Amino acid sequence: MTDSLLILVTKPPYGFEEAFSGLRAGLGALASGLVPTVNILMVGEGTLNAVAAQRPEAVRMPSNVEAVNDMLDFEAKVYVVREDLLRLVGDVPLLEGVEAIDWERARQVIEGHGMVTTF
Repeated sequence: MTDSLLILVTKPPYGFEEAFSGLRAGLGALASGLVPTVNILMVGEGTLNAVAAQRPEAVRMPSNVEAVNDMLDFEAKVYVVREDLLRLVGDVPLLEGVEAIDWERARQVIEGHGMVTTF
């Protein structure tokens, strides 16, 4: 068993199941107490899950915003790779509590976890 889990979210919030599933897997691990520390790192198109101005009702999809906020309520850290987000949508407001980091810091975050899984 590991003492820390990092979930890499690599897919956008809508049109794919991976981001939705990854965030809920993190919530499940935290709520069950199976892993004491669970954090999220959003990379590539996954960074779009951290954008504050989302309108899931426009595409009739469930919102990942609630899951991100739930992770933060469980005191998980939620990171987004700034360079990836800037490349995709520019400098936009993020959900409150999400920390924008560079790739060097992202590597440190990855190395600092006992287990890493990708969604």
